[in-house]
Amino acid sequence: MDSKDKSNRPSNTAFKQQRMKAWEPILTPTPVIITFIVIGVIFIPIGAVMISASNNVVESTLQYDKICQVGTTCNFTMSIPKKMKAPVYMYYRLDNFYQNHRRYVKSRNDDQLRGLRVTDYNKLKTDCDPYTSVDGTLKTVYLPCGLIARSMFNDTFSLSQTDGSIIPLVKKGIAWSSDVDKKFKNPPADVEGVRIIQDFTDEDFIVWMRTAGLPDFRKLYRIINQDLPAGNVNVSIVANYPVESFDGKKYVVLSTATWIGGKNPFLGYAYIVVGVICFFQGIGFLIKHKVAPRKLGDTKYLEWSTK
Repeated sequence: MDSKDKSNRPSNTAFKQQRMKAWEPILTPTPVIITFIVIGVIFIPIGAVMISASNNVVESTLQYDKICQVGTTCNFTMSIPKKMKAPVYMYYRLDNFYQNHRRYVKSRNDDQLRGLRVTDYNKLKTDCDPYTSVDGTLKTVYLPCGLIARSMFNDTFSLSQTDGSIIPLVKKGIAWSSDVDKKFKNPPADVEGVRIIQDFTDEDFIVWMRTAGLPDFRKLYRIINQDLPAGNVNVSIVANYPVESFDGKKYVVLSTATWIGGKNPFLGYAYIVVGVICFFQGIGFLIKHKVAPRKLGDTKYLEWSTK
């Protein structure tokens, strides 16, 4: 054997020669049956608790795109089915808006949004196309550039009680703290460019820039730090955002939250479905094992060819 073969030979160790100790459990019927039944017994009550928590969320929704035309201010009454305990969350909701479209999601420059000085125009053009600059030069770059910033939702809302008293809406805290602290900073004052009237650290802007994964989504607009009694509240809407071009819908939503979040029973139902399937599979395997057991290692189940 030449020296080359010797140099390529793995050293004689337990790891390189695959002699390390290993545990290979044999899945006999008993532990499999127990595992399925235990999963069912655990998952079903977890799902029931999640559904109960979701049902405890109080929510009121108003669709207004058909009755409040763009460029107008509209006043509506929203019904509160039962007392909403603080904090109450106010959302705007859009339907049929594909923020997850590949071209849309990519149309941003994260360095620019972090307040860094970006001098590579080609990089900006690649990231922010088709909304990069006015005349194709670095001096007229949009701040911020990209389709996401260009299409920011800009309807505004205000709430009041039926007696006319204003309900305070808190803006601070609607965006993720990691986004506010690290990902969004205003550009240096001496950076050239065409500045959209936009504060990069504005939390409304930051919430919008975190794109949604589904075409029907809601985004947090404000927080209400007081209880809302059952009855009616007045909502005033300044409609600026057109949705007709993509057959979209606009809603304003008031909602409370529980330990599991907002109103969404899907996860609870998923736990229950998986739990029921596992439980009855375990029972089925148990009946099969008792009625027609199969001896482990029985060679009569083996098939081979004598050819």
